[in-house]
Amino acid sequence: MKLMKQIKIAIVGTGPSGVYCGLQLIEEFQKTGLNAYSITFFDPLPTLATILPTGNGRCNLTYAESDFKVFASNYPRGEKFLYSIFSRYLTTETLEYFEKIGIKTFTQPDNRIFPVSQSAKTVRTQMISALKNGISVKFNQKIVKNPEELDEYDIVVLATGSKDRHSLAAHFGHTVIPFVPSLCGLKIKNKGANFPTGVSIHTENGGIIFTHVGISGPEIFKISSINAKKAYPYDIKIPIMNPDTVLEALHAAPKKSFGNIISEFIPKSLAKYLFEQYGINFDKQAAHAKKEEIEKLKNLEFTITSPDGKGEIVHAGGVSLNEIDKNCHSKINEKLWIIGEALDIDGFCGGFNLQNCWSTAAIAAQDIVQKIKEHC
Repeated sequence: MKLMKQIKIAIVGTGPSGVYCGLQLIEEFQKTGLNAYSITFFDPLPTLATILPTGNGRCNLTYAESDFKVFASNYPRGEKFLYSIFSRYLTTETLEYFEKIGIKTFTQPDNRIFPVSQSAKTVRTQMISALKNGISVKFNQKIVKNPEELDEYDIVVLATGSKDRHSLAAHFGHTVIPFVPSLCGLKIKNKGANFPTGVSIHTENGGIIFTHVGISGPEIFKISSINAKKAYPYDIKIPIMNPDTVLEALHAAPKKSFGNIISEFIPKSLAKYLFEQYGINFDKQAAHAKKEEIEKLKNLEFTITSPDGKGEIVHAGGVSLNEIDKNCHSKINEKLWIIGEALDIDGFCGGFNLQNCWSTAAIAAQDIVQKIKEHC
């Protein structure tokens, strides 16, 4: 690595991973006493613009789980790679840093962690404020298309997220696995008449919302993430009722209509839709309900035809993890580190994708400063 009197660092991307890497570089340089450095950010978008919609504007910062292997199990792609990363930097370290820069947090009953302000805007403001306190931090609102544009920099960090339209990582010689939608709503085949658009139901994995094109909601986001690289069409089956519980309800009120009993477990409009789809008489007495009918109704079954195209939360794909070491350092280019969603890593809803950003950024920053120390 060629080092100058003042070490020049370029961070391409001012999303969560890029900004957090800058913040952690400042932290690490302060620890070592090194101050002859500059950090220049490159991004045509406003700084941290992509953090604003996270957590529906509330900014789901991370998830309350201290076991790094359990935490990593929430990533359909990147789980084993993250073992080493998370074993060194996870929720505790992240929250300690946010507390330091004035971002207080709280944990919901479902273990999701949010800022006390419940506002992504305040997280953005605090992070930018902390960044501007650093030594020689600059912002350049341009798109970097080729590595040659960064030749003057000793160190380059790619934090381009999942929308690197110019494939900068590929120009650096890396294999970029094509991006596909993940954590998204899904279109379904043959919705049929009386599809219960606007209706929502609670499920084991968070719930389902019926939309004008198909299905969405936390349960569907998880399914879409798991199947992000699966060929369309594919079939899914989602449990919504326990047959034994339904049977008890039927036996308790044998003269009540079958449909009304089912409507005690799911919204009536959804019950009517399912009865129609399966050719079951909604109004017949519960005493005449057949076992096979109850079995049919216990699941939602759909054929998925495509993502719904309504703005995916996350994309699967990115730089191949085979070309990155345990510190997010490129195995191809000595001066290059790649972090966050630019890597082929994506997680479920719940703060997991932001934690990938925080952790990979911090580990990369630690590695960068350590290598600078070794060469000083």
